[in-house]
Amino acid sequence: MVARRKCESGACANAAQGREQQQITILLVDDDPDCRLLLRDAIAECKVSNRVYEVANGLEALEFLKGRGQYAGVPRPGLIYLDLEMPGMNGQETLKAIKADPALRDIPVVMMTGVCDETEMKTAAANGANSYTLKPANVEQFIRTVLASTSYWLTIHQYPDHHVPPDTCRR
Repeated sequence: MVARRKCESGACANAAQGREQQQITILLVDDDPDCRLLLRDAIAECKVSNRVYEVANGLEALEFLKGRGQYAGVPRPGLIYLDLEMPGMNGQETLKAIKADPALRDIPVVMMTGVCDETEMKTAAANGANSYTLKPANVEQFIRTVLASTSYWLTIHQYPDHHVPPDTCRR
């Protein structure tokens, strides 16, 4: 049985329904450790059984995704939260590299950023972002945003190799 907590917001009270056997690994890519902590805690509110990994920049993200060096043997993520503004390889460059790699391009990437700029949003969409989500300045709103996004990607979105059983779907 999957361990669960009831979310205060009620956004994901039964997030594990139908998916107890196959958990999706989540990768957080953000240079701000406090932001990663908030993301991790918000995800735990929604789906405590999913494994969450963290890296601090785009280069580390690519090393993780390719299982190189210290990341040898890590599971392939089924969801990536990617910050836009990071030193070295920024979020747009990292996104382009992920979506250019045939072995990685199917992984959903949620841009989670404080940058509210139409040009950046259009660039992210052109680079293949699956979602562009703003980090609200208010911590409570930030947690609600992560809860809603995580709930969608883990419980509503259907992956080809990770979905509800066909006999539970209405045709």
